[in-house]
Amino acid sequence: MIDKEIIKLSKLCEHWANHNETHRENFEKWRGKAEEKRLTEVVNNLNKAIEMMDNCNIYLLNAKKELDKLL
Repeated sequence: MIDKEIIKLSKLCEHWANHNETHRENFEKWRGKAEEKRLTEVVNNLNKAIEMMDNCNIYLLNAKKELDKLL
């Protein structure tokens, strides 16, 4: 019998990672605007947020892979 919660969680992990990509694109857009205004600390913080978003997606997609092994 397939566990519906495992299927749901797998789909959610993928959804969250995709959703994070939209946020990441916005971070990059606004980082560019901050660069134009020479807002160095803002750019540095946005770079860190982008890096953290990338890491978050790695963990989400790894979780999805583990869940998919159970199906």
